[in-house]
Amino acid sequence: MKQDITIRTYQPGDPSLICYFQYKLYEELYHFNGFYEKEMLSGMAELYDDLNGSQMWIAELDGKIVGDIAVVKKGTDSAKLRWFGVDAHLQGQGLGNKLLETALDYCRKKGYVHLSLGTLNILEPARHLYAKFGFHKTKSEFYNEWDESRSMYREIWECRLD
Repeated sequence: MKQDITIRTYQPGDPSLICYFQYKLYEELYHFNGFYEKEMLSGMAELYDDLNGSQMWIAELDGKIVGDIAVVKKGTDSAKLRWFGVDAHLQGQGLGNKLLETALDYCRKKGYVHLSLGTLNILEPARHLYAKFGFHKTKSEFYNEWDESRSMYREIWECRLD
């Protein structure tokens, strides 16, 4: 990972910027349509449901957002990983590993045992990292709302931290 990338917790205003970052990332890489942005915007409010049990981290390079990940509390000992993304030009350089490690360390400190996340079968680099960190696919269903030109599947992956 580049040494000049910093990872920090979010501040007011950052969730809106992350929605834009994520939308532009997936538009560039996969040509997702505006319905992806809609899902980002509607889901981002979950971050505020439990301020003591949820957190978001933002990776920056020269003041520009280049990555992010969040943990949203879902129960006493469970949470969901959300909004994981790394700038296309930095993928494969270790930033995704660092963001996932940061999120999982937070989950352990909070006592979360069961983690889940949603992804798509076409997101191969992310799926590789999830498996590397102990997640496994538990559900798959056809989904093409974000790109009607291709067949893709929405997946649920789960992990236990105990």
